[in-house]
Amino acid sequence: MNRFEKIENDKTIIEVYNKISEFEDLDKGWAHHNLEHVKNVAHLVESLLKKLDYDDNFIEEAKIAAILHDTGAIEGKKNHAIRSYNFAKQYFEGNNIILENKELVLEAIKIHSDGFDSDNIIALTLILSDKLDIKYTRVAKEGYHVKGMKELQYIKDILVDINNNDFEIKFICDDKINKNELEEFYFITKVFNAIITFSKKMKLNAKVLFNNSEWELFREMLER
Repeated sequence: MNRFEKIENDKTIIEVYNKISEFEDLDKGWAHHNLEHVKNVAHLVESLLKKLDYDDNFIEEAKIAAILHDTGAIEGKKNHAIRSYNFAKQYFEGNNIILENKELVLEAIKIHSDGFDSDNIIALTLILSDKLDIKYTRVAKEGYHVKGMKELQYIKDILVDINNNDFEIKFICDDKINKNELEEFYFITKVFNAIITFSKKMKLNAKVLFNNSEWELFREMLER
C-alpha cells in the first residue's frame, strides 16, 4: 500500500469519521462530513490533477489532504478546518509521515472552507472537490428539512471533465428538483466561486451544465 492507502485504511482515521457520523446525527447537521465524503473528494482531486498532468507524488499528497480535511468535524462544523489542520499536523508527526509538499498539504486543510484567493494548487483542488461533492449522498437527516439543502437529494451525479483548456461540470438532476430554491441556497454561490477561482488560476474555460443546458446563473457569475 502507498501512503494514501495506509492513511485511508488506518483504523484511527476510520474511527474518527465514524464518530463524526454519530456526532452529526445527534447534532442535526445538514451535510455529512463522513468517510464516504472525504473518499469522494480524494477521488475527484486525483481525477482533476491527473487531467492537469501533475506527477504521481504530488497527486498522492493532495489526496492525503483530502482524506484528512474533515477530521476536525468530530467537534462540529464550526472551526473544523483549523482543528483538521491541527489533527493532520500531529498525525504526520506521530506516524513519521514525510511529505515533500507537507506545508502545502497542511495549508490546504487549514483553508479548505474559504481559501479561494490562495495560489496553493493542492488547496484550490481540495476546495473545488470538496464543494463539488454535493449530490444526494451528502444530505444528512436534518438537511432534508432545510430549504435549498434538501434539493441536493435530487442531484444524482456531478460529472467533471477537462479537455485541453475546456473545463466542464455537468449536474445531472432529477426532474423533482426545485432549481430556484437550489440557486437561492447560499452554498451554490460557494460552489460556483470555487469553480471560477480554480478555472482562472489554471487558465481553464469553465462551463457548468444543469442537465443538458448551460447553467445561466453560473455564466452570469463568471461574467461579473
